[in-house]
Amino acid sequence: MEEKNVAQMRAELRDFYFKKIKPNLETLNKQRKKKRMDVFALILILSGFSLFFLVGSLKINGISLVLLPIFCLVLGTVILMLNHKGEKNRVIHIDVNGEYEFKKMFMPEFLKIFGDLQWKDIGKSVKPVNIDKYKNSNLLSSFLVGAFGDRIWGSYRGVKFDIFELDTSKTSLQCFINTLMILPFVFGCGCGLFIFGFAILMFFVSWLSNLLNNSAIIFWFLLIYLFVIPLFAIFKYVSQSGFRGVFVEFDMNKNFEGHTFVLERAATNRGIKFDRAKFEDVILEDPSFMQKYEVHSDNQVEARYVLTTGFIERFLNMKMAFRAKYIRASFKDGKIIIAIDAGRDLFQMANLDKDTDANTFTELFDEILSVLELINILKLNQHIGL
Repeated sequence: MEEKNVAQMRAELRDFYFKKIKPNLETLNKQRKKKRMDVFALILILSGFSLFFLVGSLKINGISLVLLPIFCLVLGTVILMLNHKGEKNRVIHIDVNGEYEFKKMFMPEFLKIFGDLQWKDIGKSVKPVNIDKYKNSNLLSSFLVGAFGDRIWGSYRGVKFDIFELDTSKTSLQCFINTLMILPFVFGCGCGLFIFGFAILMFFVSWLSNLLNNSAIIFWFLLIYLFVIPLFAIFKYVSQSGFRGVFVEFDMNKNFEGHTFVLERAATNRGIKFDRAKFEDVILEDPSFMQKYEVHSDNQVEARYVLTTGFIERFLNMKMAFRAKYIRASFKDGKIIIAIDAGRDLFQMANLDKDTDANTFTELFDEILSVLELINILKLNQHIGL
């Protein structure tokens, strides 16, 4: 089968948009407006329940504040009823922007532009990927909860690849729900450790204050333990850089013995832990690249072989194409893994912020093509030994 060039694929993209997408945009945008009202109504209802427990028993100048949560509950319910007036099945879906149904209809055909590719929303899967493999690549820091999104996989120019979305930034709805599910356990363990530490501290402080005959020591130690230490722990937790973007994995079709990885020189990589005694720093001949990135490898020869000028150029172009906050790469076990933190939901066909139009699909096309073109740059479809 003859391989399509970029011009042919862009021509197919235009045909796909005008024949398949544009006739359905009016319906999609109507659904989006309805979803927006659903979200507003649900926020009102949830706010009403919360306010009922917080201020339901309070009064100001003899007026009960319970009227405020009742107003929110009634208004939210009325909006929902009017928004779905005339519908037989009034079901409010978690897919608040209507994107899942839209993708289910059009994403498989859209991906045919590139070849025989497959798509799935793995956010609904129990264990969609082996995440430990990506942690062991030294590209991902540890995280408490995470949410998966789209997964695109298949073969392009004879090279197998896998792309999936991951969000550990605790900004998505699923991350929030997961956090609530494990919160009681974490809170219980935290309280237990806090009480145990408090008892040990009090024993030590009492002994020290008696030894020095200074009772003020107890006050200062308690102040540090009750306020400073928890604030420091909270700061360390919230300042941990989460990941929100995509992981891309390619078969290299080359023999590998070592492990080479590229990280950004920034505070965002501080959560990544690896055995620094095992890896050497690799100094490349591109000074501007080395100012922004650090390279580590347990095989200097392989590192210089794979980190070519062509790879570095495409690597930086991908960062621009995705408008990424940072981008990382790992070469290990005959695979190359790219981590792209874009700080947003990628591969979108619809969202709540703006209407879907031709630019939406042009951007989606460029995002996917930017990843797949790595196969040409790295000559991944050529079986070359080191």
